[in-house]
Amino acid sequence: MIKLLIFLASISVPSLFVYLNISHTNVLGKYYFTVFFLAAMIERLWGTFFTQKGDATRKFHGDWTLVATTFSYFIVSLLMGYWFFLSDVKNLLSVFLGIVIFATGLLLRYYSVSLLGKQWNIHISDSYRTDQGRRLVREGTYKFMRHPIYFCAILELLGLALISNAYVLIWLVIFWNTPLFIWRSIHEERQSLKIFGAEYEKYKKEVPLMIPWKLFN
Repeated sequence: MIKLLIFLASISVPSLFVYLNISHTNVLGKYYFTVFFLAAMIERLWGTFFTQKGDATRKFHGDWTLVATTFSYFIVSLLMGYWFFLSDVKNLLSVFLGIVIFATGLLLRYYSVSLLGKQWNIHISDSYRTDQGRRLVREGTYKFMRHPIYFCAILELLGLALISNAYVLIWLVIFWNTPLFIWRSIHEERQSLKIFGAEYEKYKKEVPLMIPWKLFN
């Protein structure tokens, strides 16, 4: 299942952009956008499935929340990529703001993953790793929200929507991608409660799920 998703993404994204660049000749900045978009999708695939050692990372372990969030991320991204080519002229302010939001999400995601260290794993219910030596990370971004990595993925999609001038797709991110990431967060927290028990219960009470409202207190 996971390998199939990787294969489909690897084929569909380049194929779509070859077609779009050939069929839409007058789109402002299309080559810059194509390079940026392909780099962003490659980074997402690499960061999700290839930064951990072992082929087991790319095998399906019964976690449908991973399949749903990954599939929806790439589908919505493809729609945004297509949307960019629908008009020849772009709102450059929107593009600039989108780049800032996307870059913020990307950098914060890498920072959040680095805080987890060797504990970071894309699989929630994996049988090939033990819980020995795990600790509850509460510093950095985890001081303000329990799931900063998913929050950052949403930021990246919102930034991509602005870069693409695909404003209507922001609603898709809010009402499709975001609920799926919340579903995955809830699923992940069942595992965290098994590992950390009362310590995680306390953490849940003190730190919000994904909205860092404590930053504004």
